[in-house]
Amino acid sequence: MTTVEIAAMTGKQHKNVLRDADRAIELVNKSHGSDLSCQIENKDATEGTFEIRGKQYRMLVLNKHLVFTLITGYDTALRYTVIGRWIELEQAANPAFSSQAITETLIDLQTRVDAMAPAYDEHVRKGRSVGYSWREACRLAGIEHPDKFLALMVRLKKARKTLHGHTEINPSYVKKGYVTVLKPSNLVVKANGGHLFKVTSKGLTEWLSANAGEINTAVNTASRPKAVVDEHGYTIAITGDNTEGLTTKAIH
Repeated sequence: MTTVEIAAMTGKQHKNVLRDADRAIELVNKSHGSDLSCQIENKDATEGTFEIRGKQYRMLVLNKHLVFTLITGYDTALRYTVIGRWIELEQAANPAFSSQAITETLIDLQTRVDAMAPAYDEHVRKGRSVGYSWREACRLAGIEHPDKFLALMVRLKKARKTLHGHTEINPSYVKKGYVTVLKPSNLVVKANGGHLFKVTSKGLTEWLSANAGEINTAVNTASRPKAVVDEHGYTIAITGDNTEGLTTKAIH
């Protein structure tokens, strides 16, 4: 089944379905590490394109296992729609595909969903009420270096350090509903790494997860050694990871 068809059936934007599929593949492969035999292969997810007004766009063709993996994160109505379509495809490809096979497929999927339900409910509860700590949210979103990312945000004035060493987030993120603010006196602050904010469910999905690739690239780029020059063009400092001890003397 293609990501285009899944998007059409669920009413989701194709770019979001494609993002979810890419993320699912990335997480599966990461969970298996160096065990290549368990990683996603070309037969599981095939690259393809589709055309809109003469322009080509990327899509994925997913096998049954990946389709079911993808839609476990969708609500019941959307899962029902996608599974119904998959059953039609199975019956068209194999007329011997019996009602027993359909029943077993549905039971298997429901068993998986039921097993995930407690963890998912806790995930939803945290996102709606308590919120996620910075590192927890970054881990769930696939942000590789949470501390470096936050340091970059401070450098870009999207966050700041207080006189007491706490970290405050720019109010624009609060207005967008991405974070909730904590008071310095809140006992959670210490356990939260000294951050005066927690990430909401919206912040996790629409900010961090949706932009994880770009964020990781920006952090890696910012971590590379680079020269800082004054108004005359002279190098006055070197910034970036592992630059301690480097001198600008030779450059002058």
